[in-house]
Amino acid sequence: MSGDSSLLKSINKSTLLGLIKLHAPISRAELAKRTKLTRATVSALVEELISEYWVAETGTGESSGGRKPMMLEIHNKAGHIIGVDLRSTNMLVIVTDMCGNRVRKSFYPYDQGSDAERVLQQLLAILKKERAALPESPLGLLGVGIGIHGFVEYPSSRILFVPHTGWKKLSWKDRIEEELGIPVIIDNEANLAALGELEFGAAADCSNMLYLSVAAGIGAGLVLQGELFRGNNGYAGEIGHTTMELNGRPCSCGNKGCWETYASERAIANDLHMEYFPGFTEQVLNRLGKGDTEAIEVVHKAGLHLGVGIGNMMHTLNPQMIVIGNAMGQYAPWINASIHESLDSRFSYLSSFNVQVTYSRLGEDCCALGAVSAVIRENMIS
Repeated sequence: MSGDSSLLKSINKSTLLGLIKLHAPISRAELAKRTKLTRATVSALVEELISEYWVAETGTGESSGGRKPMMLEIHNKAGHIIGVDLRSTNMLVIVTDMCGNRVRKSFYPYDQGSDAERVLQQLLAILKKERAALPESPLGLLGVGIGIHGFVEYPSSRILFVPHTGWKKLSWKDRIEEELGIPVIIDNEANLAALGELEFGAAADCSNMLYLSVAAGIGAGLVLQGELFRGNNGYAGEIGHTTMELNGRPCSCGNKGCWETYASERAIANDLHMEYFPGFTEQVLNRLGKGDTEAIEVVHKAGLHLGVGIGNMMHTLNPQMIVIGNAMGQYAPWINASIHESLDSRFSYLSSFNVQVTYSRLGEDCCALGAVSAVIRENMIS
């Protein structure tokens, strides 16, 4: 087979996989109709996908006049994927099947003060433990996706800088792949969370959406026409460091007046004169639930600042939907009114933009499930 023929075959198989994933259960005849490929070509490629354990026949469908068609779905039990969210407080690890259905969810503490090498060794031990606990399957562990709360170079997956630890220039991808012998994807947390919402959450029906990850800082994942927009070298989305106030609050990045110094969870901690620590979110939500006046006022003010930045994003990007996630997504009952207060008072004409502002449906699982989605997408393409 020539190189061109091999590439075309690979593209056609990837297309079929995508259609089966989106429209399952689906017949070979319907695949041929949607792709404009011949039925013989579709049948041959489907047989290959079945032999490779990507696709399974799941029973007969309704007949349109002849023999009942055999329906196809992704073979969800054929293998597993691991998604990791390397958070500032702990590691969240989710194991899924081939369709992204959760099999297991675990939390692992790690010492943020440790050097990067020690944390890498701990991560490797965790991944080996999780792989050893997997049930037997034809494909085993297909890959690992890891979300980093910092700057990640694309497509190399090199970790350039992690603000909450100070780590710089880490080449973990090659090390993990060499140790485990499987493909590894490392990406920015907000990018992966955007994929998670697109695949499994609030933005499942959107092709253009902006995911706002609001916790210690503010990051964004932008999806355009169903694909992540990364910018040059993958650094798009660091919007928490856009300037909100010319000579405002000092930021850890060295700038003054960054958006995240006014609208993030760490900003709430500062205004409440609290230490930002594991369990902070639960403590503040508890205060809010009890009607604590100070907490309600501070969170309301953060929501106002969040609304101003969201209005700026609407003007700049005009997406179909903006999804607020990570820790701040849990504050929805206390920030939603102030966000819309900012939008309505400053940008009264924004209703014509038709941008829906909503909250993550996946909660804390968003990044890890997005990491799973990234692995599934990569496997389907390759």
